Amino acid sequence: MLRTFRDGRHRLLNVVLIVLSLLMLYPWLLAISTAIKAPGEANRNPGLIPEQIDLAKFIDVFWEVDFPRLAFNSIVVTGVTVFIVLLVASLAAYAFARLDFFLRDALFLFLLVGLMLQATALMIPLFQVNLALGLLDTHVAIIGPYVALGLPFSVLILRGFFASLPRELEEAALMDGASRLRIYWQIMLPLTRPALATVGIFVGLASWNDFLLPMIMTQSTGMQTLPLGLINFVQSGLIAQEEQRFAFIVMMTVPVIVIFVLLQREFIRGLTAGAVKS
Repeated sequence: MLRTFRDGRHRLLNVVLIVLSLLMLYPWLLAISTAIKAPGEANRNPGLIPEQIDLAKFIDVFWEVDFPRLAFNSIVVTGVTVFIVLLVASLAAYAFARLDFFLRDALFLFLLVGLMLQATALMIPLFQVNLALGLLDTHVAIIGPYVALGLPFSVLILRGFFASLPRELEEAALMDGASRLRIYWQIMLPLTRPALATVGIFVGLASWNDFLLPMIMTQSTGMQTLPLGLINFVQSGLIAQEEQRFAFIVMMTVPVIVIFVLLQREFIRGLTAGAVKS
C-alpha cells in the first residue's frame, strides 16, 4: 500500500515537472516557430506549427544586419568579462576563505555592499568616468562596469566553495613547500570547477543579454552588441518583418544554449553543491 502511494506520488511529480518544463519552453518554441515561418505568416498564424517553412531569412538577416560584427562585439565583451571576473573573484574568494589578514571580515562585508547596488542607478557616474578617461565607444567602457558589478556575487559564491574544501589539502601542500599561489592554482581552483561554471554562466548571461550599458557607452554602429543591434535595426526598419526579428533572436540565443549544454553538468553540480555547503 505504501509503495503504491509512493509510486503514484512520483508519477504525479513527474507529470507536474513535465508540464512546468513545457510551459518554460513554450516561449523558446514559439520563437523558433515564428522564425522559420514564411514572411507575413506570423500575423495570420500565431500557432506553433508553421504552414510554410522559410529558412532563407536567416541568411538574409545574417548579412543585412552585419551579424558577424555584432556577434564579435558580444563575444569579446562577454568572454573578457567572464575571464576577468572568474580570475579576480576566485583569487579574492580564496583569500577571504583561507587567509587571515587585517580587516578581512570588514572588507568582505564592504564588498557585499555591491550586491545592493542597482546598475541603472550607476549609469550616470559610469558614463562620466568613462567620458573623463576617454573610454567611451570602446569595449573597455562596457567590460569594466560588467566586471565591477559581477564581482560581489561571484566572490560570495566562490568563497563558500573554498571554505568548504578540506584544510588538510593545503596543510599537506604547505609541508611539501608549495606556495599559496601554487596551492590556489593547482589544488584549490580545479576543485571549484562546478562553482566556476555556475558563476561563469550567470555572469556571461548578464553580459550577453544586457542592452542598457552598451546603449549608453557606445556611439558608433561598429561597437554595437547583439541586443543593441537588434533594437536599432528594428527601429530603422531594416528588419521590419516579425519573422526576421525572431530569426535574429534565435541566432542570438543559440550560442548561449550551446555553451549551457556543454557546461550543464558542471552547472548542476555547482548548484547542488552550493545547496548543501555552508
